[in-house]
Amino acid sequence: MSKGKNIFNTSFDVSAETYHSARPGYPAQLYVDIKELCGIGSTSQLLEIGAGSGIATVELAKFGCRVLAIEPGAHLATIARKQTEDFKNVEVLEGTFESFESSERFDAILAFTAYHWIDEGIKYRKVLDLLEEAGSLVLVWNSFFLSDAEVVAEVNRAHHQYLPDAFPRESSVAEVNEEVLSKLHRREQEVIQNLLFYTITLRKYPTVHHYNAETYPKLLSTFPKVAKVEEQKRTKFLEAVAEIVRKHGTVAVPVLTTLIVCRKRSGFLHAISRLARTEGGS
Repeated sequence: MSKGKNIFNTSFDVSAETYHSARPGYPAQLYVDIKELCGIGSTSQLLEIGAGSGIATVELAKFGCRVLAIEPGAHLATIARKQTEDFKNVEVLEGTFESFESSERFDAILAFTAYHWIDEGIKYRKVLDLLEEAGSLVLVWNSFFLSDAEVVAEVNRAHHQYLPDAFPRESSVAEVNEEVLSKLHRREQEVIQNLLFYTITLRKYPTVHHYNAETYPKLLSTFPKVAKVEEQKRTKFLEAVAEIVRKHGTVAVPVLTTLIVCRKRSGFLHAISRLARTEGGS
């Protein structure tokens, strides 16, 4: 993922263990829906883009079919291999999707909170070339929102106080949540409006994750805006956050998981025409 290589090196790969321990997974129902919507069986071939530490890769492996996972970060790829070492149907490759080459064609290509890092100029065209005609492009994002609890308001103030370059003004919970939702909406619209694929499913899965004084600073440290801050300033900020959360006990983080399933436009139209034929259309 050349566009996001520096981000992976700073916030994700360098702190791979922190990323793996702090970032939440995805709802169990999501995987049930993916398997059903994409018609995944034991002979299916799956390609995962940006596997990270293998959070989703492990769940895909349980489908029983072959899973080829690509991860640009060396440390993250190592963790992903460790996570999936009991699954003989999984292979984790270190590298970017942009540089990936294969003569294989996949039944589903999946990206979990990763697709936005891929080079804009090639990401849909390359997926198109690697997919079977009836294959699916599966895009998943975890979006982190803020609760209206006092602990969150205090952490917001700490963002501005300790990291003024990254957070030049103090934002309200409503402002932050609106920004998160707007970013998610832009990602959805990019997919929906793409002319190479047709969106067949868009689903939402709201969940809440609870963090304490040890785990919440770890979560914040994996976010790019925080991760890119100079280490001394970042450490002071995270220490202040730990004290805030310790005072309140825990902090609840609302997470909205979005699932988008697409098909090649040509494949989708072919399936529609065949459906009409099989149901007796003239």
